[in-house]
Amino acid sequence: MRKYVFFMLVFLILPAGALGFELPSFDVGNLLVSKVVTNREPSVSLSRPVDTQVVNNPVVFKWRYFDPEDDELEYYILQIDDDPKFWSPTSYQGIGSEHKLVLEEEGEHYWRVLVVNKNGQKLSDSSSFYLNPEMKVCDDGTPYFECSSNKPKYCSGGRLDDDCFRCGCDDGGVCSIGGECLSQECIDGTLYGECSKNKPFFCLNGNLQEVCSICGCDGEETCLADGDCVENANWLFIRVYARAYRLRPMNNAKAAIARGLIGQILDGTISPDKAVEIFKNGTGGLTQT
Repeated sequence: MRKYVFFMLVFLILPAGALGFELPSFDVGNLLVSKVVTNREPSVSLSRPVDTQVVNNPVVFKWRYFDPEDDELEYYILQIDDDPKFWSPTSYQGIGSEHKLVLEEEGEHYWRVLVVNKNGQKLSDSSSFYLNPEMKVCDDGTPYFECSSNKPKYCSGGRLDDDCFRCGCDDGGVCSIGGECLSQECIDGTLYGECSKNKPFFCLNGNLQEVCSICGCDGEETCLADGDCVENANWLFIRVYARAYRLRPMNNAKAAIARGLIGQILDGTISPDKAVEIFKNGTGGLTQT
């Protein structure tokens, strides 16, 4: 290795033509570095039946398909065999992530799924299940007196009932007194802790409340301290004049006028425009500060 390195160093420091030929010249700036971009293969994981599970007809097979580039699934091939090496599998093709079958032969079976999209394919690991045709199940394949994978369904003697107390709810669901799972949202579909499309309503623990300080107001409406929105922006002028009076008090009569006008606006007795006019005239023409 040392002789090789020495030779390379000598080669690099020899003057042009010393070796009987000239090295070709090149511009380093013109060298292009290419990068090969490949589309990653999809993945698939088996969900149901779980490994070694005892099932009855109909057998519901479920799996999860995932692709890093979000390539759509073109089709799947479900393979079932009584041999773990799949020497002679029975295959079923379709689109989706679920397949329901009625099988005839009792005993242990093995299954796996091949998923295919336009850029690649992936074969899952295999899993086993035991078919017992005498075992009683509900329509979705859930054994009697067990929870279904479709929460909150419970197989109650052949009937699928909502029972979130036994089977729980999916993420985001709330168990109700009747056993159903309710989504955490207000009556208009707004999720808990978010603003409604209908400003200024805010979904607080299932109740819509006016909170314009968080959700804002529509158009030129003005946000009030109580959370409501007022259509006329002259509310701002009323508040400005009231603030000006508090900072620079003049007399009790003007204070009474300010309080009275704001009260009449809240009662709906007079309009904000009229209140502004009265307040300006009645307080000696206070100007905005």
